[in-house]
Amino acid sequence: MNEAMNERCQLALTAADKAGAWFADAVVVGGRSTSVKVRLGKVIEVVQSRDQGLGVRVLVRDEGGFRTATTSTSDLGDEAITRLVGEAVAMARRTAPDPFAGPPEEDFAPEPGAPADLDTWDEEIFRFDPERAVALALATEDAALSRDARFTNSEGGEMSWGFSELLLMDSRGHRNYRRSTSASLWTTPVAEDGAGGKQRDYWWTSGRHLADLEAPEAVGHKAAQRTLRRLGARKPETAEVPVIFEAPIASRLLGSISGAVNGGAVFRDASWLCGKMGDTIAAAEVTLVDDPWIVRGAASRLFDGEGLATRPLRIVERGVLRSWVTDTYSGKKLGVPSTRSAWRGLGSPSPGTSNLWMENGVDSLEALIANTRRGLLVTDTVGGGANIVNGDFSQGVVGLWIEDGQIAYPVEEITIASTLGPMWLGVDGIADDRHPGRATSAPSFRVAKMTVAGR
Repeated sequence: MNEAMNERCQLALTAADKAGAWFADAVVVGGRSTSVKVRLGKVIEVVQSRDQGLGVRVLVRDEGGFRTATTSTSDLGDEAITRLVGEAVAMARRTAPDPFAGPPEEDFAPEPGAPADLDTWDEEIFRFDPERAVALALATEDAALSRDARFTNSEGGEMSWGFSELLLMDSRGHRNYRRSTSASLWTTPVAEDGAGGKQRDYWWTSGRHLADLEAPEAVGHKAAQRTLRRLGARKPETAEVPVIFEAPIASRLLGSISGAVNGGAVFRDASWLCGKMGDTIAAAEVTLVDDPWIVRGAASRLFDGEGLATRPLRIVERGVLRSWVTDTYSGKKLGVPSTRSAWRGLGSPSPGTSNLWMENGVDSLEALIANTRRGLLVTDTVGGGANIVNGDFSQGVVGLWIEDGQIAYPVEEITIASTLGPMWLGVDGIADDRHPGRATSAPSFRVAKMTVAGR
């Protein structure tokens, strides 16, 4: 742990105590991120940024609850911190008391079964340099463009990497520290068919360790394959058909549930799942788990944004809604314990998922397609999306049309529509292709019937 981070937090907590706060917590974050971008074999951009900051939350006790204020600064000098904290306590005294505010009351001890180390730090990424990154980005783009003569342009190849540190301390003596590294690599080639039509697509790889990344050649070849299959796209006729969401797109759709089970949305009555705890909200094959303990996971952590020890959470089990996702405040508003799901930057804690994943099915994506007489495989989205408040779903998409269990031709300029309740209840096939290394991951799955608006 960086000793300077410890000193800054302690200074803030001491200043809060002297200013009359009943409770305070302080978080110091720091890190560095770098990215390089190449296009058509040339380096076009190298960007590096460093971040540091201190966030402080203070609570002043009152008969009606707690008066609360949160503030932050990038000036970590003694005088600046002392002045900032004093101003925060003064602000808190001017706010209305909130009976639901307050610090966590749960036990901070580690959960039984928790791993000792999540292995989220890679010294090789910490020491990584732009020269090596440029070489990898160039190799990735070249692997895509050299795949076929129809590749005539590129939106580039890019690699980004960095590290972050976070120290959270509170006035009751709790101290939690974590650090992590991450890296990603991707490319977006552009292909042209004989009639002058152009298409683009992309692929990427990411991980906590460099060793977890796919090889540049594999990333480039996948991007090339995905781009070429889009050439000659056309509009299908409007129809009601089964729709298969390819794994990367299926993963995005988990947001229609994760946002709706967020305690902040639920207690504000701004979720299509309000009042449905314990109800069947999806097909029996659907199970969603939030697991912060995945070793080298993209969002793994042993403590949450309030310092509470994390634990895996089953949100949907065999189609039944089992849990909201809460921090201390939203849990109190809903009358349930915190699920230890708080996230914290420099502002106030708020609930959110970590590594959210949907359980695999038993079939391959190819088998799912073969078992679809006529329908749509969605491979990318354009605008729109899910409304987590009322459950409406309307999304512009591109993809591949299926006839007699085989890919027939690419399609574009179409919209799919439904409502989230019938959509999730209509899941009737799940593949086994979930990518385990991503923060939100789902396998490809099929919805039995959706409206596809074409020509």
